[in-house]
Amino acid sequence: MKNPFKNTMFEFGVLNYKSMPNEDCSEVLLSGRSNAGKSSALNALAENRKLARTSKTPGRTTEINFFRVNKYLRLLDLPGYGFAKSDKSKKKDWGPMLGEYFQKRCCLKAVVVFMDIRHPLKEIDIEMIGLCRDFDIEFLPVLTKSDKVSNNENFKARQQVQKQTGVKEVLTISALKDQGIKKLRDHLISYSLYE
Repeated sequence: MKNPFKNTMFEFGVLNYKSMPNEDCSEVLLSGRSNAGKSSALNALAENRKLARTSKTPGRTTEINFFRVNKYLRLLDLPGYGFAKSDKSKKKDWGPMLGEYFQKRCCLKAVVVFMDIRHPLKEIDIEMIGLCRDFDIEFLPVLTKSDKVSNNENFKARQQVQKQTGVKEVLTISALKDQGIKKLRDHLISYSLYE
């Protein structure tokens, strides 16, 4: 079956809410700490290593980047929280913008919370999940870099996150080994089917 993310394209980056485009499709927000493997996951989804910038220096993304999957779905790549290398003035801008986005944006269908499987549910991840709950937005915990741990550790990490968040499903992926990526694609595409 053809990869529905194959033609995903970068549209633009925004630093303030007023610059956001019209709400003409469903949107899914991709969030996570700077080194959680979010950009690698996005590239794996689209089978395009150059789609999102990956760097050995965490926190290269400083704008909210919009990626168009198809006419029904956009992915929004949020700057990695906890980064240190980007301009502080930019950091100030996207913090309040995120609150406004959650409050006003009707096309937001879900938030994917990417976490390194070896370090899940850091305080900042819990804050993001809390924000989703405050605004009644569905969230999907995704544990990255699953190739770095044993099957037993993988199972335990999933159980821990499931128990602490109360969600039905926690996904584990490895962008490097292409594990769990198809399942993540299926979840993301399902959000585009909602009115």
